[in-house]
Amino acid sequence: MNATQNRILAVLGPTASGKTGFAIRLAQDVGGEIVNCDSRQIYRELVIGTASPSDAERASAPHHLFNFLSPDKPFSAADYQKLACACIKEIWQRGKVPVLTGGTGFYYSAVADGLGEAGQSPELTEKLRALYAEKGLSYMVEMLAKLDKECVETIDTNNSRRVLRAIEVVTLTNKPFLQNKPVSPLEGAHFEPKVVIADREVLHHRIERRVEEMFKDGLEKEVRDLLKKYDRNAPGLSSIGYKEWFDYFDGKQSCEKVKELIIIHTRQYAKRQCTWFSKQPPKRQEISLP
Repeated sequence: MNATQNRILAVLGPTASGKTGFAIRLAQDVGGEIVNCDSRQIYRELVIGTASPSDAERASAPHHLFNFLSPDKPFSAADYQKLACACIKEIWQRGKVPVLTGGTGFYYSAVADGLGEAGQSPELTEKLRALYAEKGLSYMVEMLAKLDKECVETIDTNNSRRVLRAIEVVTLTNKPFLQNKPVSPLEGAHFEPKVVIADREVLHHRIERRVEEMFKDGLEKEVRDLLKKYDRNAPGLSSIGYKEWFDYFDGKQSCEKVKELIIIHTRQYAKRQCTWFSKQPPKRQEISLP
């Protein structure tokens, strides 16, 4: 492969760090097309709460893999790898440059480094699911921490599917999750990752401001409309910005409490993202945005 013709740019970093605007400017400069690398923005109808690109932003550069999947459909890193790699190859064929944009480190790693060879054990999968149903998520997170403390510090421990899969991988391979041997899907591609570094206080302020804007833009109505069509257990509705509304709709807490929880959970998520991107990917360029 020719490194110039097979470039893959990436703009990565925590939520609310300014990635979207920078990625669009970068795509315009290099003749690029944006490819989503965010595990929440894949879902159709989850627009406000996931801070998906606006119509104006989408019009300023081609966008791919945003808001295409039904919220009741599960979606794995392997699913993302398959679709993203196909999308990247199509962009190359048009003579353009793919610009992966988002904050889901595992998605980027699936494309840049490949997925591990752990495979799956139906028996172990069923056993872990049964244990999760009996003991709950906190118990499974504690189990993972005993097996692989570093993994707990980097993955989304509010996502039960990821926690269970991490336990499965560590158990099957008998080595840390992040050391699970990858299989490269795009051999010879030239990756140029840029990681947005954000000051903690600035990031917290941006998160608060973004959540305030989401409420003004009609987040409550978006969630109510989704619940008319999908079960609360739908994978998409486990996302931050959506699950926090359930107790409010049940009359168990105030709207202000919902806002507070969304801000807290988003900050926690951003912290995990910062932890991941402080170590990954290698050979990255770190950038600061105003």
